[in-house]
Amino acid sequence: MGYFKITPDLQTELEPKIKKAFPNRYYLFELNHYHNNRFILLNTIIDDADIHYEYYQGYVELHLEGKYSTYEYNPIWRELVSESSKYPELSWHRWSDRNQGRCRYNFSILSADDIISGYYFLSRIFDPILQKYANRDDEIEAEIVESECDEILPPPDKMKVLKLKYQVLYIKDLPFENFIIPQFQRPYKWGIKNVNQLINDLISFMGNDEYRLGTLVLHENNIVDGQQRIITLALLLYSLFNKKEILENNSYLELQNKIQVFWKRTKFKNPHSIGHVRENLTIIEERKDDLNLQFLDFLLSRCQFVVVQLPNISEAFQFFDSQNARGKDLEPHDLLKAFHLREIKDISQSDRENITAWQDFDTQYLVSLFLSLYRTKQWSRNNSGREFTKQDVDIFKGISLDDKRYPFYMQQIICHYFSTLYSDDIARKIDKSSMEFPFQIDQICINGSRFFDMIRHYDVLYKRIINAEEYLPFSDSAFQTSAHQIISLLNNYKNRNRKGDIYVRALFDCLLLYYVDRFGFAEINKITRKIFLYVYRIRLVHFSVQLSTIDNEAITGKLFRTIRDAKSPYDIINLSIPSLTEYARNADEQLKELF
Repeated sequence: MGYFKITPDLQTELEPKIKKAFPNRYYLFELNHYHNNRFILLNTIIDDADIHYEYYQGYVELHLEGKYSTYEYNPIWRELVSESSKYPELSWHRWSDRNQGRCRYNFSILSADDIISGYYFLSRIFDPILQKYANRDDEIEAEIVESECDEILPPPDKMKVLKLKYQVLYIKDLPFENFIIPQFQRPYKWGIKNVNQLINDLISFMGNDEYRLGTLVLHENNIVDGQQRIITLALLLYSLFNKKEILENNSYLELQNKIQVFWKRTKFKNPHSIGHVRENLTIIEERKDDLNLQFLDFLLSRCQFVVVQLPNISEAFQFFDSQNARGKDLEPHDLLKAFHLREIKDISQSDRENITAWQDFDTQYLVSLFLSLYRTKQWSRNNSGREFTKQDVDIFKGISLDDKRYPFYMQQIICHYFSTLYSDDIARKIDKSSMEFPFQIDQICINGSRFFDMIRHYDVLYKRIINAEEYLPFSDSAFQTSAHQIISLLNNYKNRNRKGDIYVRALFDCLLLYYVDRFGFAEINKITRKIFLYVYRIRLVHFSVQLSTIDNEAITGKLFRTIRDAKSPYDIINLSIPSLTEYARNADEQLKELF
């Protein structure tokens, strides 16, 4: 077996840690010959073994057994499943009498401390829900496992608070020497991309009087939320303080000592955390030309955290959950809106109109629009484009007008300034004409106002494509024939809402959007027919169509590549498409007739 084994030695090491971390909780080690390496059980906030946390075959899981696997307890089960959907690290699997009877924390267990960490992670998610169903009023208590370095270093000053307390602190005033990264925290996950983004953001906002880095949630000295940024900032400061011109500057001596104490006290055991620390130190060293005294002064004296201190660990986790999981989670487009608003230094009338229009959009429509734009961008580059998530938002972040003038940027910058100059010219007050920025889906984006211009532009284009009857001008007689007819059918045929049909329609929409983005509505009848025949042959010959089917076709097929490389519509129109000799048994009759 390849997972971390349960042995008598592990029981000896782990038992006192469980008692300390989860006082008054029932636990069980199963070590007999039949169940060797089988499980370590820990009760939830409900003192009932039928619902418990368990280390099982290399993973920490929540198990619903006995009465909790019956219909009577479906309300609890549904609430647990709903809450878990907010955490990509969690997945449900068959167990007992339920198809989704155990929830797995997909984190590699490499030590006894990792098991404790896994129990903490699951308990802070599920115990608040189970508390409502418990027959007792126990609070969720958790004492922090002391780090090994506390045996060498003096204990940090306790930051005791009797009630919630918050303050805004500059980086220079943060008590790094007292911070502890608790063992229940997840591994340090920030990588090279995150570090570069943080450095770039700091450089971009060095002209600001203040720059807010986020919220830091503490229980006494323990970081409950904000550890990724704090560790990364400590790495940045460690590297900066080792530069000769800064090392010799006595004005930073006190903070240098604080950072040294932080790193002596912070010990990483998880190999993923250690790997990220090493990689990030390397990339920080490669950025050393950007990290000068001016950068350091800005970071220390003008960058801030909102520091929230809470009196007990259960309140800290509750606050953390309310900030990160409760209520409706932010969509990727919400994050992009916040990012690009921050990039606008002076809000113009045009910006106000764009933002007002954004506010009027239906949320589900924005999800659909961004997914189509994301897929079109990805598929046009022969990359996978299955789902648009928070991890993918950088594809809609581009260049700032204050960035360095790389040759690669110049085409966009020239277009920006020339179109602005033309539209703002006094003569435009007379002829009332304007020049729109020449957006292209596969070009790099200009941050700030142009991003909102771009979304307004593609909102109009996307609606014209997906809903021909409402948005295509009826005076365009060419479009009202076959192209209009095809799109109308796709909007109305009987089986259009089957999952496979939805996936195929997504490919059709993205291809048509990509074409119109490059060539406008020239030869739109012929092109729409070509795209329809190319795409819907997939639906007509396959009994089942998965998202992976469409994704693979978009990546490896000819049409995206043909549109990308085409110099005229006829390079696409002349593309040959294999004819169909037979249809799948479930082929839609209306599609077959049109095909």
